[in-house]
Amino acid sequence: MREAPIDKALTIMEIVASARRPLTVTEISTSAKLPIPTVHRLVRQFVERGLFKRHLTSKRVMPGARLVTLGVESIQTSLYADKPHALLKSLVVQIGEFAQISMVVDSELICVDAAGVHRPLGLHLEQGNKAPLHCTSIGKLYLSDLADDEFSTWLRAAKLKPFTEHTIANAAELRRHCQEIRARGWASCNEELNLGVVGCGVRLPLRNSSGFIGLCISAPAARIKHDTIIGYVPTLRKFAKDITQAFEKQSHAD
Repeated sequence: MREAPIDKALTIMEIVASARRPLTVTEISTSAKLPIPTVHRLVRQFVERGLFKRHLTSKRVMPGARLVTLGVESIQTSLYADKPHALLKSLVVQIGEFAQISMVVDSELICVDAAGVHRPLGLHLEQGNKAPLHCTSIGKLYLSDLADDEFSTWLRAAKLKPFTEHTIANAAELRRHCQEIRARGWASCNEELNLGVVGCGVRLPLRNSSGFIGLCISAPAARIKHDTIIGYVPTLRKFAKDITQAFEKQSHAD
């Protein structure tokens, strides 16, 4: 059976979306096993429609704003399905603090699901909230997962803004810190983005996701100390595994 045009288009989108770098038409053609003229035509159409965008310094292409938005919204919909969101709420009930699931998009952290308890001193986290990478637990987990050359590339473009006196704004120190995170597999935030807020997080071990997604909890430091909140890492790992299984089961069902 001949491959339908829609199959060719989806294959190309999947290849570009899953690559961790911009790709040339030739690279896409090789991966997709499609003729270069066909790939060139479809890539041009995707660029015109905002699904792909050109890399600033080359003719390579990468996911565009429309494709990124589609991916984020798909993740949000799947995670907000009954089972994954119910598990997130169960985590909140168990620990008594706020929890959120965030993914890295264009070097920013985007909250895709959140749940919390109703307290006067509670943290109000919402879907769509964005945060930098270098001073958040999930952001630092993502950075620790990068290869050394990828980390160096990110550093050259990053602005290590010191949001508080605790923010790691020195490149060498951040690199050492991320190496420690890589070794232990979890990260924390000790009043680095907002004074008076602590947190910790782990990665969601999704097998077929092209993005980096993590689970974290956060709380006012007046109620829970940094040394105490990192004690929830085993609990976070258990819930991360359960949420991942529910998410992947939901995705396969769809």
